Amino acid sequence: MKRILLLLFVISLSSLSAQKATKTPKAAITNKETKPTKEETMDWIAGKMKEYLTGGREFVSYEKGIFIYQREFGGGGLSNLCTNKINLNKLTGISDEYSSDFFVYGQGLTSTKCTEDHSETIYNGISISGPNYKKYGVPFSFGMDTNLVERLRKAFKTLTDYNSAKKDPNEKF
Repeated sequence: MKRILLLLFVISLSSLSAQKATKTPKAAITNKETKPTKEETMDWIAGKMKEYLTGGREFVSYEKGIFIYQREFGGGGLSNLCTNKINLNKLTGISDEYSSDFFVYGQGLTSTKCTEDHSETIYNGISISGPNYKKYGVPFSFGMDTNLVERLRKAFKTLTDYNSAKKDPNEKF
């Protein structure tokens, strides 16, 4: 009789441990649903920018939120190589200027330096997707994938939240 009770006890313990083991994957799923870190957000955005660079542009590097690509301008024997930097750490907002276009902006967000013009030109915004109403350069071809554009909006919004000024502890908004 003691052996039967001992056997039932061992079976019940193994059953409890099996139930605990099945609860562990739910914790892992919950962790995946948390907000990505600032670095993870910037890395994801930079990965998409690298993947969707438009023709004539070549990826140079990405490190700690600074995405660099180059483009050659000119023709007829002229060689004007321009290096473009996008500093995702400086992103502070998103502007929906047109219904199907959106810009991201921030003080000194992008810069361009060309070999023929030795000065660096600083810009405060860049178009991420849109119909190009203002005839600006289009470094990325995100517009063809509307699902990707929506995911980028979400990622840029998350990054904007990270980069925005910190509020005082007593502020409600």
